[in-house]
Amino acid sequence: MTPFPNSADEFKRRLIKSTGLTESMISAAWPEWWSEAADASPSSQADLRFTLARKLGLDPRSLLEDETPKFIWEDAAKFKNFRGDMQAARPAISSFGIAFGRMLINGLPHYTPLHELDPIGLRKSILASRRFVDLTGLIGFLWGVGIPVIHLRVHPLAAKNMCAMSVRIGDRYAVLLARDASYPASTAFHLSHEIGHIARGHLADGGALIDMDDPTERVEEVDPEETEADEYALKLLTGYPKLEVENTGAGRGARQLANEVMRVADQSRIEPGTLALCYAYTNKDWATAQKSLQYIYEKPLPVWEGVNKIAATQLKWDLMSDETSNFVRAVMGGL
Repeated sequence: MTPFPNSADEFKRRLIKSTGLTESMISAAWPEWWSEAADASPSSQADLRFTLARKLGLDPRSLLEDETPKFIWEDAAKFKNFRGDMQAARPAISSFGIAFGRMLINGLPHYTPLHELDPIGLRKSILASRRFVDLTGLIGFLWGVGIPVIHLRVHPLAAKNMCAMSVRIGDRYAVLLARDASYPASTAFHLSHEIGHIARGHLADGGALIDMDDPTERVEEVDPEETEADEYALKLLTGYPKLEVENTGAGRGARQLANEVMRVADQSRIEPGTLALCYAYTNKDWATAQKSLQYIYEKPLPVWEGVNKIAATQLKWDLMSDETSNFVRAVMGGL
């Protein structure tokens, strides 16, 4: 009897079924060196399992012994606003996120140790060189202090309901964005919210904090850490812990809202799309705000592409093994 009675294809099917991870995630983690001939090699089979364990946050012993796969960081994450089967999803999301965050951090060796970041101070710093605190400015700041930011294009679970995740390893952090958008304003808020979690010390060392629901669309917040992160994000983006925006003038529709927020944007130093989202939250009128974005921005664009194109230029690929860099690029959408 060979140490690995199952073929690689059978092992892959069993891994998908037993972990809940998507086929696309396991395929992204599958090593490029694998071949049909490797099926007959016990050493290649062992290397396959070690490779997958390292990328997906699995205990390699559970794969080597063909047991039920076990995730390493099952209880290392805080989940915010989770709906659904938390027990089934928690191990896969948290372990993948921490494993992937470690890879990103290892690909960015230089960093500035962060103490508590004051949102108003950070806002002033960004505004010194930009009209607004916007998504590009936030991303530039984070990469500048050694916090990698990427947008997931391959998701660990079939239900793509994760909004964003922050990971902490020692004094280092990484942010994984997950919610697709065609305009940058909502992603800027998600990222500011994650900065809030980092700045307010909500992450334990070696752990992660995972925001499942979109924080811009919640009606009421009862979690004190989420309240802190929301207020931090608003201070960073607008200068205020709360900001009520009304749509005045003729029509009061999406075009009028776009005109109003663009009119006051330069004076307030608040990005127009952010003002539109503040209007939506104030008035619980998401439809008008979402429609107004098509008038605020020149055209819809996949936000993830811009995020990951920046990441591709900032990561030190030569510090990663070919195996790791191929996986990171695959999860980033091939950029």
